[in-house]
Amino acid sequence: MLQQADLLIALLTRVRLEARFVCESGRPQRWREGGADSANALFVYAARGRAELDDRGRALVLQEGDLALLPHSVAERMGGAAADAELPAALLRGEAADAHGAAAPRVLCAGLHYDATSAMPLCRLFAPVMIAPAAAIAGEPMLSHALHGLSRELERAPALRNPVLLRALELIYALALELAVAGAVRAGEEQADTALRDPRIARCLYYMYTHFGEKCSLEELAAHAGLSKSALSARFNALVGEPPARHLARIRVAEARRLLRTTDLSQEAVAQQVGYASVVGMHLAFRSIAGEPPGAARRREG
Repeated sequence: MLQQADLLIALLTRVRLEARFVCESGRPQRWREGGADSANALFVYAARGRAELDDRGRALVLQEGDLALLPHSVAERMGGAAADAELPAALLRGEAADAHGAAAPRVLCAGLHYDATSAMPLCRLFAPVMIAPAAAIAGEPMLSHALHGLSRELERAPALRNPVLLRALELIYALALELAVAGAVRAGEEQADTALRDPRIARCLYYMYTHFGEKCSLEELAAHAGLSKSALSARFNALVGEPPARHLARIRVAEARRLLRTTDLSQEAVAQQVGYASVVGMHLAFRSIAGEPPGAARRREG
């Protein structure tokens, strides 16, 4: 039986999150979008005291120890905000001291970059805001220790310079996302009624993300989902936001871009590794998904 954790690992491996910044509410770090192909997931951690987030105009309260995950892109989430808005100040509604006059809440915010071309449909698998509550975090030693370590490190130095901490941010996001999704599903929340909860589409996604280098025809995907081709196409499109073939192309193009950027493999070899029978097929997918040919992507990404 497919475990939800296995699916999340497969999904996040393909997204290839890269930590970009971390900052405290008292010392917001200026943030600028990097262009149309730049997107960033966020997490906001209430390290001390109670904090309020602006969740698209409504207040979202975080108690001490809670962690909020924002899987959708910064540009998409912050719609009306200026491009040079400061984070997390742009998301926080206020920092009042508590009734006993204690110190103002301490909030940590981190941004994790992903390839918007390949990952944006994947964002639809998650709600715009997800919460990993303090009680659940306390029951996950790895996540709890990573958050406490991050908090202590930032007390010593405001800037994130340690490469080990960059990896810690990615670990925190992945572990917290798994925890938040599992909690939402157990609670029967409406936002959890997505492709991650549908066992047939989940099996299809898992096979797609772990076997994209193979033929992966619609017939094979439908067989793994236990559906007819027409039923799979309709349900997949409704839950993921695009047809199976389009989503598979995004996965393949994302991996091809990584190989073109990080290896000296020829385009022919890259095409074979990501599941295309010829370079022509990869070229067509690149132009459709990324808006440019593979050679241009290799030159631009250097």
